[in-house]
Parts: sequence; structure tokens; C-alpha cells
Amino acid sequence: MDALIIGGGIAGLVATRHLTDAGLRVTLLEARDRLGGRIYTASAGEFPVELGAEFVHGHPDEILAIAAEGATPIVPVQGSFRRMINGEWAEAGHLMEKIDQLFTKLPAGEPDESFQYYLDRRGEDDEVKQHALRYVEGFHAADPSLISARSLHRDSEAEEAIKGDHQYRITSGYESLARTVADRIDRNRCDIVMNTSVHEIVWRKGQVIARAGTTEYLASRAIVTLPLGVLKSGSVAFSPALPEKQNAMSFLEMGPVIRVSLCFQEKFWERDAKMADLSFLFTDDPQFPTWWTANPLPYPILTGWAAGPNAKAHTGKSKDEIVSSAVQSLARIMKIAESELRLQMTASFAHDWQADPFSRGAYSYTAVGGMDAAQALAAPVADALYFAGEATNIDGYTGTVHGAIATGLRAAKELLQSLRSLQRKQA
Repeated sequence: MDALIIGGGIAGLVATRHLTDAGLRVTLLEARDRLGGRIYTASAGEFPVELGAEFVHGHPDEILAIAAEGATPIVPVQGSFRRMINGEWAEAGHLMEKIDQLFTKLPAGEPDESFQYYLDRRGEDDEVKQHALRYVEGFHAADPSLISARSLHRDSEAEEAIKGDHQYRITSGYESLARTVADRIDRNRCDIVMNTSVHEIVWRKGQVIARAGTTEYLASRAIVTLPLGVLKSGSVAFSPALPEKQNAMSFLEMGPVIRVSLCFQEKFWERDAKMADLSFLFTDDPQFPTWWTANPLPYPILTGWAAGPNAKAHTGKSKDEIVSSAVQSLARIMKIAESELRLQMTASFAHDWQADPFSRGAYSYTAVGGMDAAQALAAPVADALYFAGEATNIDGYTGTVHGAIATGLRAAKELLQSLRSLQRKQA
């Protein structure tokens, strides 16, 4: 076997396809009973419900190329951003402009500092400060006292380069993107092994053994696409150990997220004029502060999002408990009885990403002092190990699907270059 791919998320799938297209024999090992990783689409009858990745941020070539290949429709998110504070509707546009200005002034150079420290020293008024903190906690799933202000500046510039302030949805569900890649992997050159959780990776130059239970998988090289949370947990041991990776990971954090999607008979909230064209709703609710609709798609779904510190209050609870908390939150926000809300509900979905043993968090962010950490985590080891996944993206696209795709392609090219270099030496 030429290569092992450990992890069947989008980075692993892209890497597998690239290597098999190049003529290599590949074994892909996936712990779950499905492919896609943190791309996870459920179904509520006639429409998809996203439990993982949902939005396409801007115009990333990595996603657009796959979508075009699979004839997958992508539509722009439409509707208004609304705010509700202390149970009252609040103006959103002017505040969002202030937040945007705040981010344009983020420091790009040394010394690095946390976003919390940056905000404190700027002396912003309390409303702007609180909304900025909620934004970083929600969108980046980050602790403001840990996340690097320099990394936020880098990420903002990268986002601007692809018009990342414009959001899009995949109408058939994000899993159709992963399926497009998976369906085009040459199965004559690839074995995909599901329900196979790797617990140890033994490596030396030119040889890698992945151990899963009592079974061993052998190849000359491996691409490791495990999420940062899994790598940091130590549930997969490397032998010999990789202290340089441990050091890199000490400057990277995995953001916690719990999301709930409530499906209804109809879009009843649109009867309220203030919610008729609703896209996103930002509140100060302590349980699920952020909600969004499926606009412009006709699906009657409201999704509640608890990230960062808000997610920790739900961690370890059952799906029923999490859904109940979300229903209570939405009833408070909409000022209707919880029983009335439940009468309208047709289905509910929830996923606790940090409780997921094969993810242990939603997506990564950079801590203070960690501007080079992703590059160190991505660096190949001894012509044997290569690393991919959104946490290894060095272009400012951590935490995104297109960032993960780019790393899968990069790692596959590194592996191929290593093989070709060896072949030239042996010729």
C-alpha cells in the first residue's frame, strides 16, 4: 500500500482522490459509520438539516470547483440581521458597522495579545464591547481571553480576499459536496474502511503502521486528517512521540459548539413583521443566543447556536435536554408559550461536537503567540507522516470547509513530491 489516509472528513476525501488520481494505492480509515466528518447532514423528510458545516463563506475556489463538478446548486443567504436585547428589538446595522471598524483595526504585528485585552485597552462603549465579545464567542467559537488578536486580523484579511462577508448555502445539503468527492475516488485503487478507530500510529522513515483494535494497516506514508480535538486528547498515540506537534497544538484551541435545529409545520415566525425576512437573530439569551432561518430556502427550520462559553452549559447533556433548552430559549425570545411552540414542531435535531469522540470540538482557533502553530502542525515528518485538516491551514481559513479542502490537497501533493524524490534517487 502506498498511502494511508486517517480520517474520512473532507480533507481526507480530497487527499484520497488526489492520490488515487495520481495512480497510488490508498487505504482510507474512518472511525465513523459515515464519511464527511464535521460535514454532517441529516434529513427531515423532504429537506436536509445541517448538524455540522452549513455555510459557504464567500467565493472559495476549493468549494466552487467541487460544486460545479457535481452540479450542486449554491444559493446566497438572504434576509435581515436582527438583534433582540432585554426582550426588545434593537437596531443592528449601525452596531455592525462599529464591529466591522473594530476588526479593521486589529493589530497585525508583534506583540500579540488576546482579543479580550485588545478590546479592553481600546475603551469601546459597553454595547459595542459586549457585541464584539459575543461575535468572537459565537462565530469563532472562541474564548476572547485566549484567541490571538493577530490571528483574527489574518483571518479577516483572508476572508475579505474571497468576499467572505457574503454567505451561501448548498441547497441539497453540505454532504452532497463530500459525496461528490467520495463518488469520484477510484475504488480500484482505494479501500475505504469504516467503523475503524485508529488508536496508534507507529512510524519511521518510509513506513507507517496504523493500529485499530487488533488490526494493523501498513503503508509507506500516511496523511493524518484527525481533528485538532482528537489529536490533543491523546486518544491516538504516535510512536515515536511527536513533541514538536504537541508544542504546536499548545497554541491551538478547539472551539466548543452545540447546535439545535427545530423543524416546524410552516414558517410561522414570518407572521411577525419584524421577523418576516429574518436571516440571523442575535440575542442576549443565556442558553442559545444566536438563531437563524434557512432563507432563501423554503425549509421551515430555525437553528439555535451555542458556541464558546455558551456551549459549555450544555456539554454532557442528553439530546432531549439540549432540545428542551433550545425550545425554552426560543419561546422566551419569541414571547410565546413553550407548549405552543412544541405544537408547531415536526422534528428536532441536535449535535454536541465536543462530546463527539471523533471530533472533540467544532473547529479550531489560534491562541495568543500561536501565529506559526498551524504551520508547525502541518509540517511533514520524516517522509512518513503528513498532516491535513482545517487546523493545519496557514492561509487564514481555519475553521472552514474550504480551508480543510486546501489542506487535503496540500498534504497529498507533499506526499507525492516525497515519493517522486525517492524514485529519482533510486533511478
